[in-house]
Amino acid sequence: MRHLGSRHPRGRSVAANAASGAAWTIATGVGSRGLGLIGTLVLTYLVARDELGEVSDAAIAVVLANQFSTVGAGQYYISRPTAGRDVAWHATVLHVSLGIAALLAVLALQHPLSVWLRAPSLERFLPGLLLSGLLERFAYMPERVLARGMRFRSIGLCRTAGEVAYTAASVGSAALGWGGMSIVAGNLVRSVVRLAAMAGSVPPSDWLSRTALSAKTLGDMLRFGLPMSIGVGAGFASRRVDNAIVSSLFGPDVVGAYNLAYNVADAPAVQVGEQIGDVLLPSFSAMSPEERRAALVRSTALLTLVTFPLSVGLGAVAPSLVRTLLRPEWSDVAPMLSLLSAMSVVRPVGWTISSYLLSRDCPRLDAALEVLKLVSLVVLLLTVGRKGPLWACAGVGLAFTIHAAASMAVLQTLDGVTVALLASKCVPPLAACVPMVASVMVTRLGFAAAGIHVGAVSLVAEITAGAGAYAASAIVLARSASLDLLGLAHRAWGTPIPRLLSPFQDKP
Repeated sequence: MRHLGSRHPRGRSVAANAASGAAWTIATGVGSRGLGLIGTLVLTYLVARDELGEVSDAAIAVVLANQFSTVGAGQYYISRPTAGRDVAWHATVLHVSLGIAALLAVLALQHPLSVWLRAPSLERFLPGLLLSGLLERFAYMPERVLARGMRFRSIGLCRTAGEVAYTAASVGSAALGWGGMSIVAGNLVRSVVRLAAMAGSVPPSDWLSRTALSAKTLGDMLRFGLPMSIGVGAGFASRRVDNAIVSSLFGPDVVGAYNLAYNVADAPAVQVGEQIGDVLLPSFSAMSPEERRAALVRSTALLTLVTFPLSVGLGAVAPSLVRTLLRPEWSDVAPMLSLLSAMSVVRPVGWTISSYLLSRDCPRLDAALEVLKLVSLVVLLLTVGRKGPLWACAGVGLAFTIHAAASMAVLQTLDGVTVALLASKCVPPLAACVPMVASVMVTRLGFAAAGIHVGAVSLVAEITAGAGAYAASAIVLARSASLDLLGLAHRAWGTPIPRLLSPFQDKP
């Protein structure tokens, strides 16, 4: 095992590569996600709301099949730094073969799915989305090769290229009157671009060096990957199966609004929390047990410092955001967005612990936690969620909270990293969000009292006031994590620590 201060093969320490990788994946992820959200907002003006819901249902069927047929072959390859090209070939064959079988099963079940989801047009959208899913299947292993080499900059740029292509293709074809098929076209273009970019970033021999298939290698891969794939599949399903249940309960019109609210609320957690999780798995794998525990605590503090204000702040400005950017018939998105954003703060904590457990070779524990989250989600949606769409949003947030709490309890039992210690890293950033929300509310009320009803002006003012309040509060209430984050930014990008923070800097 390398130590935290040891050198990476390219001459940099594991910590430095992790910091740089996180910086690149977050920056490119936020940029591409932002562009994608802009495209999604434009589509609400060009595509009928119920048709957006039906395309969403078809897409969910594809991505769930894709995910549940992933048996952790890529993670097996990443978690074994000495594995050769023969292992990469085995992973490629296994991943692509299972994907083809799963996608064909969805194609065979398309009519029953359209009936259950109350989406009669689903069968029109499904074939194109299935082809897109197959292309994504081929792009998976080149991305895993890049991840094992900690080439996160390349991964981020490839993903960004795909999102740019999706936005251009979907919006352009929607403007031509393609309706829901414009989203299918966007998915196809994105998959083609991502495959070309990922495959072009690594030598074909790194993942396509044909060797005789070994039953032992495949068996080892399945023993490692099957438990983990259950967890990964359950975790992914917990982010997608809710759409299917909401559609079955309330129809495609409601699921169109719910899906939009969820995708916007999901942005901070996915584009920051999940991206950091992708960086942490290979980084944790290169550390000793003692370093890994310390890194988990440190990464939790840094992650909550960044994600909490994004999630809570998004929920605070949701009414002004929806009023400014969407048509009046989408007004029901605002309360959904507020609930989903505020309750998503716990999700990145669970992802960090998941990466830790996988690097510690505990895929069964991770799988059990993800299954718990999925079961909690389904039960809460089918009970509490039946009362209405807002109750469904609350049920989703509660399920993620149960998962985060259970993950911390498992970690305390397994390695002695106490719940109190991790919670203590989360409290300061959360406390710093209180002045932020207050500033947003005061600003909104002030504009209303002054009779200023220009949505864009109010939204910009609310965001500015909230960001300023959080920055000032975090320096005081979460000083240690703030300085640590600035130090990592300096080492990753050469950004100097501002002079105004120097009085708060810890003395050597």
